Parts: sequence; C-alpha cells; structure tokens
Amino acid sequence: MPASASIVEECFDNQCTITFGYTGQIESLTFPPNATNIRFEALGAQGGKSGGGGGRVTGEFTQVPEILYITVGGAGGSNAAEPGGFNGGGTAGGSAGVEGSGGGASDIRIGYSLSSRIVVAGGGGGRGSGLGSGGGAGGGLVGANGKTGQGSGGLGGTQSAGGLGGATYGDGTSGTAGDWGVGGTGGYGPLHGGGGGGGGYYGGGGGGADADSCCTDAGGGGGGSSYTDPSLITNVVHTQGVRPGAGQITFTYQLFVESPPAPPTEETTSPPAEESSSPPAEETTAPPVEEPTTPPATEDPSTTEPAVPSVPEPESVNSAPSESEQQVTSQPEPPQAPAQEPAPIEAVLAPEPVEELVAPIVTEEIPSEPQANNFEETRSAPDEMVTTPTPISQDEILQQPSNLSQAAQSVVVPVQNKQSPWNSNSLFAGLIGLGVFALIAGLVVARRGVPGAIAS
Repeated sequence: MPASASIVEECFDNQCTITFGYTGQIESLTFPPNATNIRFEALGAQGGKSGGGGGRVTGEFTQVPEILYITVGGAGGSNAAEPGGFNGGGTAGGSAGVEGSGGGASDIRIGYSLSSRIVVAGGGGGRGSGLGSGGGAGGGLVGANGKTGQGSGGLGGTQSAGGLGGATYGDGTSGTAGDWGVGGTGGYGPLHGGGGGGGGYYGGGGGGADADSCCTDAGGGGGGSSYTDPSLITNVVHTQGVRPGAGQITFTYQLFVESPPAPPTEETTSPPAEESSSPPAEETTAPPVEEPTTPPATEDPSTTEPAVPSVPEPESVNSAPSESEQQVTSQPEPPQAPAQEPAPIEAVLAPEPVEELVAPIVTEEIPSEPQANNFEETRSAPDEMVTTPTPISQDEILQQPSNLSQAAQSVVVPVQNKQSPWNSNSLFAGLIGLGVFALIAGLVVARRGVPGAIAS
C-alpha cells in the first residue's frame, strides 16, 4: 500500500481501522493473514456547487480476495463545462460559468477495470446555473433525481441503466443520460447550463439548460446509483446523500491472535539418581556380641527360692533374616591372621538375633506336703505356642545362659526362715509317747486310786 497522507491505519489491541481518503488514483490493499471480521464503509463524493451529497454503503465480506483495489471519488467543481469529480462524475453544462459538475463514485475492486467492481457508492449530482436547482443525492439502488427549474433535472442512475438527461427550457441543449460508471453532462444554453450527473454503478443524467433570464433557471444533475456483489458481500445497508466533499472508504477488521497453549503442568520430580559404577558398598553388619555371663552364685538350696525356668520365646519380628534374604557382597573379606580359621560368611553377615524380654506370668503352688520341687507355669501366649512344661532341675536352670536366668541371679531375695511342717514320722512318735503316758497313768490309777494317782 503506497504511503499517503490520505491513508491512515490505526490499531488498538487487536482492532484495526484503515481509512482511504481521496488520492486521485487507485490504491491497493492486502490484509494481514490473521485479519477476520472485515467490514467496510464506502462514501461517494458530493456534486459541485453544493450539489447532492454522496451515497453510503456498509457491509462485510463473506470471503476476502487476496488483493483489493480502492478508488475514492473526487468532489464535483463549479464552472462552465467543469469536469466531474474523479471516478465517474459528469461534466457541468455552460455558459454562465457557475454550473456544478457531478461528484465521483467510491468503489472497491478486485482488479483495475470497471467490471471488477464489487462495491460502489454513488456520487451526487451537480447544481444547475442561475438561481439553479439542486443536484440529486447519490447512493441507493436508484440515485435521486436532480431538481427542476425552468430546465428539467436529470434522473438518477439505476442497477441496469444510467439516468436520463433533463430537457432544456428555450434555446439550448438538454442534458445527456448517464452511463455505466459515468454521470451525464449538463445541457448548454445561452444563459444558464445544467448540472452534471453523479458517478456510480450507473451514473445520473445531466440537467437541462435554461435560455430565459427569469425564474429558477437550469436543472440539476441526477445522482449515481450504488452496488454490492452478492457473492462476496453481505449485511449491506444503502443510504443516500450523506457525504459532503470528497468520498472516503474505511475498513475495520480484527486481528485473530492465537493464544499459545498453556504448558502442561509438570509435576516436580527429582532427577533419577545416576547409578554409580563402583561396586556396591558392603552392608555393615555388627558381629554377634557375646553377652557376659555371670557364674552362678553358690547359695543354700534350703534358703533360696528356686529360679523360674525360662520359657521358649515366640519368634520375634526382629528375628534374623533367612538365608535367601541374606546378601553377600562382592567386596572381599578383610585379611585375617593365618593361624585363625576364617569364620563362615553367614556367621559374619547374619545380624545378631534380638530377643524381646517378655515377662511370663508364673504361678507358684506350695504343696501341703513335702514333694519334689515341681513348678507349674501359666503364660499368655497363642494357642499354638502353648507347650507342656518339663521339670528342669535347679542346676540345669542355672546353667542356661538366658537373659531371665541372669536377671534372676542378680536379684537378692530376702530369706525367710520357716519351720518345717509336721511329717508322718513325728506324728507317729507323738502318738506312741502319748499312748505310753496313758498306760502308765492307768496303772497308777488302778493301783493307788484316783486320789493317789493325782497325788503321784
């Protein structure tokens, strides 16, 4: 698009407007590839000597050609035989020298020829000479007729033909008819000439001349018609006689800005740890720690309560892993003294079993008669873990290196001296003694009598 003071482009955000003023030549226009919702307003030019105003056409494109050619009509002038405005305005008549020429049409084309026009806004007709009659308004499917004085006004252009020229009054010539794209010429008279027809799809006819010096004088030119191509343009509105001066064409469009897609929300994940090429570190396993055992103290069996036998503990959750769970690393064992036989690797790597100390519930029963030291034990355990206790001698109990026995050895139990209960031998001896005493007492009574026995 050539640089010109008459071509202004403005954009606010994504809304853009391009305005083409009168330049006297055909301009080209190419829209951006992301232009959408393209609308236009085309305004025809006004006829000369304050003639009819230019027409107005609005609409929008159903499809936009790659290149558009813009032609803005020029306004009509005022003089005898004054040329019409740029783009189809009709020439003014003569001879007074104040006749108005027709205004040019404004159009949008897809080429340079008249046949490539897809939008046309008709120009207004020029005013006739003398007191003169006004020119017809341009625009609409049929342009307005010029005003009649003594000379007749020209007719407006239509969709299929130009407007007829107005008849002269007295000596002189009538105006000529409009044609395709061109307004008719005003008539010539000895005193007053007619106005030129406005340009348009079809131009308006020229006004007739006036040979009489009386009254309203020559007729005005008719207005040119407007047009739109139905295959490319939609939502069309036509209005007559709204534009003063030169014509104008304005485009409005919207720039389609495709918003970039939002990046997918990535979950914050730590990068995978790189596997080291060095051999895996050997698991540090503490060798089994031997619990110090305190030798059993020598105590008097008669004054010391027997130790409670240890009960097999249920398998703990911290029990040593099985052989399949044990891991053997490829790192070599540290060197050992040659005099010592190396311990098995299972013994080195196997963790020390940790036994939970569960205090058993023990019930001690003291028999009424002397019996062997037997102990009965009641212990809270699952049914499958209950076993029949086996009497264990005191020496075996003290020799077992269990945590319970060690704890029992470290406990000092106060000794209580109890008298041994009566046994059967002492009872029998007592009965014998009592019998002997009764026999002796009976003999004394029998021999000495009761008083003598009492005295004895």
